[in-house]
Parts: sequence; structure tokens; C-alpha cells
Amino acid sequence: PLYGYYNVFVDFAKQTFNGTPTPMESKTFPVQFTTQCDVNGCVATFDNKDDQARNPGAPLVYEYRWNNDRWETSGDYPYFCDRNDPNSVVTAQRSDYWVPRPDGSFFGERTLVVDGAGCPGEGPGTHHVPISVTPIAAPSPT
Repeated sequence: PLYGYYNVFVDFAKQTFNGTPTPMESKTFPVQFTTQCDVNGCVATFDNKDDQARNPGAPLVYEYRWNNDRWETSGDYPYFCDRNDPNSVVTAQRSDYWVPRPDGSFFGERTLVVDGAGCPGEGPGTHHVPISVTPIAAPSPT
């Protein structure tokens, strides 16, 4: 299960759009995961409110479900055509997966499918961004 504190590393430096590299500055942010399991399976969640300051349409909470050998999530996602302009949003379909490693970390990918007209100068298509998740110590109380 995903439980405790982790750094989420979104490797925008290796991002692609329709197979063409579209590198940007990578981001790392700490999150706290909790996992709950019942007869319907396991759900790992993390609070995404810090990212909502940058992207108010982003999910408030991410929920990952265990499926075969990995954690998965999907849903609508407001994609910024211009990463610095919140008014440049188009709707995309987001899907993430994370596969566990023996050391307790995870590797995976975020896929964003932009339909319709897509972004100006880019059009519709598919973004692929590598993601990794690494356990960290809990932050000190403030």
C-alpha cells in the first residue's frame, strides 16, 4: 500500500506530445498518502489542494485503485496550453499508473489526451510524462 509521505517527481524534461519531445522544467512535490482497503479492493489517496492554487480545476484529491500489479487513476483534467497561463486551459482525459519497485518507490506515467481543437499551434493529441514516487520522512511539525 501507499501510506505515509512521498515525493512525487513529474519528469517534464522527458515529456512528449504525439511522440515528439516537449521538454519543460520537471517538478517534485511532497504528498501524504493514505490507503484504505475493503471487499471492493484498495484505494490510495493524496490531498492535491496545494496544486489547486496553480490549477483550480485540478482534482482536490487523487484516488488510485490497485489494478493487477499497479496503482491507477483517471479522469477529466484541465490542461494548460501555456503552463504559465491559467486562462489557456483545455479539457483533457488524464490517466496515471504507478508500478512498485522493491525499494518501496514507484515508477509510471501520466497520459493526457487532448481532444477537440486542442491547444493553439499544437492541436489535439497525447502527452506522455514519466512520474516516480519515492518515500520520504514525515515533515517536522510546525
